[in-house]
Amino acid sequence: MNYTQKTFEEIFESALEDSVENGFISHAEDFLDLIDNREDISNYYVMDKSVIVNLIASIVYPDMTSVYESPKAEYAEGTDLDDIGATRGIPRPLATASSAEATFRLTTPWESISEEYINIPAGEITLVTDDGIEYETVEPLYLTKGNDLATILCMSNETGSETKIQANTLVNIKESLGYDFEVTNDESSSGGEDAYSDDEYRYLLLNWIKVHLKGSNEAYENYFANFDGIDGYKLVPNWDGSGTMKIILDPGTPYLLNKAYEEIKSSVCQNDEIIMMFPPTEKIIDIYAKVNVDIDQINPYNALEKQDIQNRILQAIKVFIDGGYMIDGTYYPGLLLGEDFIPHKLAVFLDDEVPELKNITFTTPEDYIGILDDEIGVSGNLTIEMI
Repeated sequence: MNYTQKTFEEIFESALEDSVENGFISHAEDFLDLIDNREDISNYYVMDKSVIVNLIASIVYPDMTSVYESPKAEYAEGTDLDDIGATRGIPRPLATASSAEATFRLTTPWESISEEYINIPAGEITLVTDDGIEYETVEPLYLTKGNDLATILCMSNETGSETKIQANTLVNIKESLGYDFEVTNDESSSGGEDAYSDDEYRYLLLNWIKVHLKGSNEAYENYFANFDGIDGYKLVPNWDGSGTMKIILDPGTPYLLNKAYEEIKSSVCQNDEIIMMFPPTEKIIDIYAKVNVDIDQINPYNALEKQDIQNRILQAIKVFIDGGYMIDGTYYPGLLLGEDFIPHKLAVFLDDEVPELKNITFTTPEDYIGILDDEIGVSGNLTIEMI
């Protein structure tokens, strides 16, 4: 608990110091002389018992309140919540690692390689961004003779939101592999969430019985809160009759799907529950829009300036749909599993990201695009016409 025990002497001394600071006790140097001369000191502040009682109460009451509320998950905060979680067998979900698929292209000619294949075990390749964020392979890099491309999953060595990366930034290989490769990540990373806040953690603790109940929504939430490298998940109970559970995982790479399946079967679902894991179905979102940036402009933008604005609008649309970093440096997750695409919401987003934008009219799509629970929107053909 956060409560710190204090002796009466400590409380009394603190009360005296506060009394002096607040003028309840006279600190005039001639105070004793005034008393000896029987002068009227009614205008001087003197300490009485009521003041002492009030001061001590003001010091002790917050500590008493802390002691009273600290064992209660409804009111506890910080380490008090962690202490409650320890007694209930539910540690606070910590920050998770980010994941990114890296594509390796072999640049060493196969004619100069004597082996029939290349096999570099998982964990033996570290990739680094120019900013120093490190990712490690969690799958082997395997190439047969004549093939020069392989895409494998990597996980960040650190955890939390600071490990998120944009597309085409994982481009440096830390070790010498004995072969020459070019590498990049075609898409931005997934996962990399910070540790649960008090409010998020409190929900688990208030439902701690359900968390320990296999097959409950709370059990799945607690599991996925600690699962590295994902942006989200969806549960579809009874999707193929009673006792079946369909789980959509984003991203749904084979490595993550297999890992989640094995762990869920082992410790999360009911013994007779049938689990099926799926990646989300991608729903392509094509956009054609007309943009005006010259409204109320005394000096209209020239062609070069409009080209720059157009490129920034296209980049912002991709961030809104697929996820990435906004102009202020914060990470935007993009459209989540099952989240509808709403043109007006995109327009508001663009208004913040591209200050020069005065008006945007969407020709395609004309209305919102509904996204099912097992779908995720991804950017398709994006066209911006500057008028």
